[in-house]
Amino acid sequence: MNKTDITSLPFVAKLSCVLISMYLLFYISVIGQSIWVPLFMSFLIATLLLPLSNFLEKKLRFPRIVSSLIAPIFFVFLLLIVFYLLGLQMVQFKNDLPSFKEQILNLFHQGQQFVYDHFGVDQDQQLNYINSGAETTLKKGTSFIGQLVFSFTSIITSLAFIFLYTFFILLYRKHIMKFAIWCFNPIYKAHIKYIGSQIKSIVKQYLIGLSIQVTCIITLLFTAFSIIGINYAFLFAALCGILNLIPYVGIFSGTVLAALVTFATGTPIDALWVIISVIIVNSIDGNIITPKVIGSKVQLNSFLVFFGLIVAESLWGISGMFLAIPILAITKILFDNVYGMEVFGFLLGEENVETPLYDELYNDKPTDLINSLETQEINDDETNSIN
Repeated sequence: MNKTDITSLPFVAKLSCVLISMYLLFYISVIGQSIWVPLFMSFLIATLLLPLSNFLEKKLRFPRIVSSLIAPIFFVFLLLIVFYLLGLQMVQFKNDLPSFKEQILNLFHQGQQFVYDHFGVDQDQQLNYINSGAETTLKKGTSFIGQLVFSFTSIITSLAFIFLYTFFILLYRKHIMKFAIWCFNPIYKAHIKYIGSQIKSIVKQYLIGLSIQVTCIITLLFTAFSIIGINYAFLFAALCGILNLIPYVGIFSGTVLAALVTFATGTPIDALWVIISVIIVNSIDGNIITPKVIGSKVQLNSFLVFFGLIVAESLWGISGMFLAIPILAITKILFDNVYGMEVFGFLLGEENVETPLYDELYNDKPTDLINSLETQEINDDETNSIN
């Protein structure tokens, strides 16, 4: 029986295989959301905690089952500290909600009076305009908030599974790696180990760099907000830093909320300074912090990252937006190291990268290319005349 090389198939056949595979992948992702999201999060957390687990085993001589249990417990302890600090600010903010509501109403009435004085539109007409124009927006906003609450509620209810998954991944990491190697021909053993080390390296570098990035953003914004003198400086700095984990969308949402509260509790100048502070810190992050702490390994195409965020959000909600970049980075590594899939790895990457395979296959001299095309055309004519 002759084996068929997939690279020799017609383009339509290859495109059909890709589209069918994508459809099946998306279908399995949607119906298995409650399984895949905790599993992927556990994989990322286990990769982040792997150095700690190795340290406990090799340096302190802990049994693997003990080190695999201590590492997730340490991670949960750190999360509890962060949530405790944010909770203190949230409780204080909740106590000030009545005065905050009163200030919002005063600003609203002042705005109505301003519109009436300068444009002659009375309050009833203004309310009709607002109600007719905001109805759709409120529905969308309510849907988004409900989805956000549902996503975080789902994450909270899945924390126990994430903890257990992380524990078992750390405990059986060598067993899982041996299974991955055994799935392929023994001649690919070194290549499979190389791919595994690349995935571990890029995930660990990305997560550690992301933690440092969020810490730097929170510190800089807290300093700036404290200088401005806004209320709840740490709360909004932490909110902007954490929401920055969602590229493009997160930092914008945090900035709008912080500016809105500052505008209601302070002056328009203070709100403007909040926006300027976030823009400056975001510029420092994009030009200095991110290239330094995350490095050059996570080289993903910005357009496909943005597209991937939209797809991940439609599949898994807010959780998908957190997981989109690590999954794309892992996918790029797999594409770069699987024969016949290099072109998709190139598509996921940045534009100005070296492409030796493309240069070898397609960068012919113009004369050589013309001669080869003319030769092919003559051969085709001879074949047609014989037929």
